[in-house]
Amino acid sequence: MTRVVVTGYASLDYAMRLDRAPQPDATATILARPLEWPRLGGSPAYIACAMVASGLADVKPLSWIGDDADGRLYRAALTARNVAVDGIALRPGRTPICILAYQPDGGCHCFYDPSLSGPKTLDEGQRRLVAGAEWVCLTVGPTEATAQALAAAKPEAKLVWAVKADRRAVPPELAAAIAARADVVAYSRGEAPFVAEAFKAAGESKRRRLLIETRGRDGVLLSFDGHEQLIAAEPLASEDTTGAGDTFLGGLLAALVNNPDKPADAVEAGGRAARAMLVARG
Repeated sequence: MTRVVVTGYASLDYAMRLDRAPQPDATATILARPLEWPRLGGSPAYIACAMVASGLADVKPLSWIGDDADGRLYRAALTARNVAVDGIALRPGRTPICILAYQPDGGCHCFYDPSLSGPKTLDEGQRRLVAGAEWVCLTVGPTEATAQALAAAKPEAKLVWAVKADRRAVPPELAAAIAARADVVAYSRGEAPFVAEAFKAAGESKRRRLLIETRGRDGVLLSFDGHEQLIAAEPLASEDTTGAGDTFLGGLLAALVNNPDKPADAVEAGGRAARAMLVARG
């Protein structure tokens, strides 16, 4: 039995900091880029790596990559971080990549190339991993695969929805189905209307939901059993924040899996995980 599975898109990221906002027919100079080029990316990888780094070893990301040099690099990067790769499926085509161009004001231009030509659905091995998991975390991924994972999760499994307000990947019907089943929902303040719409469409539920709304420098709002608690954040200046939210959630979930009755402590653990990642990037 697997403790935790995390589903969603894979990516190798090319992050860079520019001296100006990109404009047509004009050159922007790259001021800085990570030594790890490309680096491991995508929500499943960030969340799983943070959970393993926090001491929860039995965590498996479920995603899809190509049988190419980038795919081998992706798997090697997970292995180097002690994360299992048996939930990573090979598909025809090239491994997905993401280009992240940060401009001086902190805004980021994100270009994602899904690359793969084969169907991104759960294979039998991935389906077994979901069916045997105690916790199932759904991040943004292929619509059909997300729906399959939702259906395959056993009734007693804890379901975590790491929200991405992308209606192409999570259309309203799927969002409502996830909301109706979710035990933990993590989202940003900007995604709150998307989540509220999903809950409204889902209707009443008897599940005890833990809602985690991140508010940047304003902290994290926890809602559980009809009570709300705002937990302060410790601001940290960073020019490359990609993956910080997923790393925060990974650290939080590692603590929550071990002690589900202390969500505030889990938020603190998530904050430490995100801060450690950002500090490591310099």
